[in-house]
Amino acid sequence: MSRTVEARIARSEEYLRGHESLFYERKSRFAAAADRLRAAGLGDTDILVDVGAGLTELDVVLRVDHGWRGRYVPVDAWVDGTDLADWTPPRAVEWFAALEVLEHLLDPEALVERFKQHALSGFVITTPNPDRVDVLAMDPTHVTPIDQKALRGWGMRTTLHNFYGAFQDGIAAVWVP
Repeated sequence: MSRTVEARIARSEEYLRGHESLFYERKSRFAAAADRLRAAGLGDTDILVDVGAGLTELDVVLRVDHGWRGRYVPVDAWVDGTDLADWTPPRAVEWFAALEVLEHLLDPEALVERFKQHALSGFVITTPNPDRVDVLAMDPTHVTPIDQKALRGWGMRTTLHNFYGAFQDGIAAVWVP
């Protein structure tokens, strides 16, 4: 394993350990994504690749709250040192999720385009709403605020949510081909 990959894994582990919020405080993000995935057709035989999976809490919400029995595949730097800035899915799968990920990328649209090329059924994302919160001040690793207009321009349907403690401070977006 290269030193770059080892360093990326270590940084990711440190980042995840730094989360001080509790699951129930974060759950609204995962619930919004799970609701949208199921409504858009996520089935029990589908594969869902969770890009930037973090603590894999989307999997928990899908299985516990929705009874989902499909295949969940986490992709994250803590797993194998994946760098999402240039990551490309190795093959097409039914669904992708990227929750609280795009705002960490300098070119989030590039990842969205890769999802479009590899998603057989669609994908869901969540992100802070820059019309309600200072996205860049929320986390030192946030580099790109993404608003509803941008997401809609990328062909996604959006809804506003209360994710971080303020009214409509989060966005959930879904794309289906």
